[in-house]
Amino acid sequence: MLPVSHRPLLGAIRWDAWHGELSEVGKAVEKTLSPPQYRFRLPWFAQVKKDGSVSIRGDRPGVLEQEIAYAEQAGLHYWAFVTYPEDHPLSLPLRRFADMLPKHRLRFCNIVEWERFGGPDGYRHMVRRLVGYFRLPHYQRVLSNRPLLYLLAHESKWVLQQWGSVDAFRRVVDSLRTVSMRAGAGNPYIAVMHFAPRTAEEIRYTIGADAISAYALPGGTREGAPFEQALREMHRLWQGMVDVAQAIPLVSWGWDPRPRVDTPVPWHQPGPEHYETFTPEQCALAVKDALDFVEAHRDRCEANALIAYAWNEHDEGGWLCPTLGADGKPDTRRIEAMGRILRQGNRTLLPKWVSTGRYG
Repeated sequence: MLPVSHRPLLGAIRWDAWHGELSEVGKAVEKTLSPPQYRFRLPWFAQVKKDGSVSIRGDRPGVLEQEIAYAEQAGLHYWAFVTYPEDHPLSLPLRRFADMLPKHRLRFCNIVEWERFGGPDGYRHMVRRLVGYFRLPHYQRVLSNRPLLYLLAHESKWVLQQWGSVDAFRRVVDSLRTVSMRAGAGNPYIAVMHFAPRTAEEIRYTIGADAISAYALPGGTREGAPFEQALREMHRLWQGMVDVAQAIPLVSWGWDPRPRVDTPVPWHQPGPEHYETFTPEQCALAVKDALDFVEAHRDRCEANALIAYAWNEHDEGGWLCPTLGADGKPDTRRIEAMGRILRQGNRTLLPKWVSTGRYG
């Protein structure tokens, strides 16, 4: 059995649009998941009204606390919050989680789209905000004392407009390191997220980051490709990462953005290509393969960590968060399957602190 301290950290991405009328984004995703064929993806706290419309209010009291219990039951070590302006409803769960007294063992880190730092005149605010998170006792660290940060770098046009070149963005990375270490928060471990490993490595090298990763694994066919194809693509992605850089491999729990094809949203125009919905056992198998990969490539996975897509990308096709069952109760089969496979055999990979009950 692996020593607890050597088990790869398992994190999941949070994209927190599930707050209904509080923002246009929240109202949009209520519409994408309203059609009957997509309601099986609704998060467990959603409500289907008599008129067929959907209400999704993850900001209700008690929801985040129960999500923490579910995440711990699944064996997650951390959530990676996609980070938006502090006053936007997309930031509500991040603000609440960061402010919680850490009675739980679940930790968190940030995913920041690099354009959100702003240009040379505006980046310091985001740097200060992130370092404030780094200093919290429940912020996720790797390599003993390095706060983990993901830099989402899918498009360079915004950075080119703001900075003139990708190389100039190094000032942000240098500032993050300097301010964080002066504050006693440690030297951040920065992983560049991009779909293409070689492009991620070019960006990482240019700006002075530490590793590469990815946010999601788009693909499939118009008819829906099987899980086996998705798993092959995951393995290809992992190998492509470690071939060129230090890596935090991505685990995918699906890709199916058809709700956004049928009911378009303003920020994303995906194609109809998708994978068949993963079974709970397939979601768990993908994690097991990723854990095995990290163990076999310790020299190229120095952070000893994984990132999974996703905790709650319900309308884009990747989720671990329990959904609303046909009986109106939470469908927890995915997190239960995760717990089973991580406890399998003689090498239990669940953290010793995992809870199997409700939060509190």
